[in-house]
Amino acid sequence: MAKPIWHSDSKGAAREAFVAFSAGRDVVAVREADHDLVPCDVWTNAAHAAGLLRIGVYTNAQIKRLLKALRELESQWRAGAWKLDPALEDVHINIESWLTEQCGEEIGGRLHSGRSRNDQVAADMAQYAREVILMLCTELTALAAALIHSAQTYAGAVMPGYTHHRKATITTWGHWCAAYAQGVLRDVERYRALYARVNQCPLGAAASYGTTWPLDRALTARLLGFDAPRENTLDAVDSRGEAETEIVQAMALSFKRLSAMSQGLILFSTDEFGFLGLPSSFTTGSSIMPQKRNPDFAEAIKAKASAVTGYGVSLLSTNLSNFFGYNKDAQWTKYLFMDAVREASGAAAILAEVVSGLTVREDRMREAAERGFLNAVDVADALAQTRAIPFRKTYKLMSEAVGRESGDRFTMDGLNAVLSEAGLKPLSESEFKALADPVRCVMQRDHAGAPHPKRVKSHAKKMSRQLKTNRAWLGAERKRLDTARRYCLSGEWMK
Repeated sequence: MAKPIWHSDSKGAAREAFVAFSAGRDVVAVREADHDLVPCDVWTNAAHAAGLLRIGVYTNAQIKRLLKALRELESQWRAGAWKLDPALEDVHINIESWLTEQCGEEIGGRLHSGRSRNDQVAADMAQYAREVILMLCTELTALAAALIHSAQTYAGAVMPGYTHHRKATITTWGHWCAAYAQGVLRDVERYRALYARVNQCPLGAAASYGTTWPLDRALTARLLGFDAPRENTLDAVDSRGEAETEIVQAMALSFKRLSAMSQGLILFSTDEFGFLGLPSSFTTGSSIMPQKRNPDFAEAIKAKASAVTGYGVSLLSTNLSNFFGYNKDAQWTKYLFMDAVREASGAAAILAEVVSGLTVREDRMREAAERGFLNAVDVADALAQTRAIPFRKTYKLMSEAVGRESGDRFTMDGLNAVLSEAGLKPLSESEFKALADPVRCVMQRDHAGAPHPKRVKSHAKKMSRQLKTNRAWLGAERKRLDTARRYCLSGEWMK
């Protein structure tokens, strides 16, 4: 079997997903957009048919035959035996035409009673959007879990904290991980809030202005697993692309975080930093330099962050200033949304695997934290607190002390010389040792959310509870949708 020139001996689904994620579209074709809507449209047709049965358009026997045909179509599609015919324009006409061929016009020809492709595609896209949110939340919860575990494990691993790309003060690897875990959980909460707005059913709105057929919209919404119909029929169609835009905007915010994480992993794993070792399963090599191991996954995420943000801007500007009612512009919101989903899919899941497999070099982190006067603010704080003088004065003294030192850290003699000149009590040996130790400096930062190990562990425990709640919601929602779909397509509601 052919292998990439940077082939790794690592195997499994995670490795395959990583290779596909990093390679992008170089040798993989992008499927037609409506391919992914086939199972959505199958479900939409089944629910609409149920509504038509209730008003006498179909008989029980006809519905049974129709549902059987829909199940067969989906089975063939999943096996790759049923494909879209471009001559039939879209998934909706493809499926209706196939059903008519299989079941006759008496059944297939009645299916579009009381609906338009406008509300049909809106219902399909609402289903698709739900699935996207559940997928993204599943990936993000896996990443949050990996970060929380690392935060707990390395709560006491001191390292430099950076501002302006420069070493600034002392923190811990656990604190870094907890910060990103908190942000990732916030991303999940944002998606959950979106889900409630997405989970309303447009079906029954027809071409924006309702229908003369006396359809029970609450019934079809329930059969499709929606919380309720989107009540005003004009808004149900006119809002096409709104949910997609909100989701992609949320993706852009999330990817801003994933991109920053990725850049941190790139830098911390360089020889120059040496804080981290990336798992070999998630690195690639060079076509010419056999010793290279590159963080392609992280660089791909940074590129995808830009792409997703661009799709979000495009979605915001699509449908601008249109007259009310359906306009063809809305069709392009589907493509933009699906393109964004394709780019976003897998990023958080791969980062979760990487974080779980990191080698954390605590000795290198501590060594870096001991150099560069990173305890300057700790010394200034201690002097302000123990010598009862203004912080701004101690700040100026520390700035002077840094300028006098010839090395990359404070010396006791150097500090005390500055203090003596200012008429202040010199540091004792025990005071100096405490302030020179990055671990003891971190221990002084003992308040909610600070890098103190017990605070990091307490925060991690709290986030673990949030994680459990989110996972329970994901499981319950997945089960609810699967049950609703099975119930609708099986025809059990006819009993």
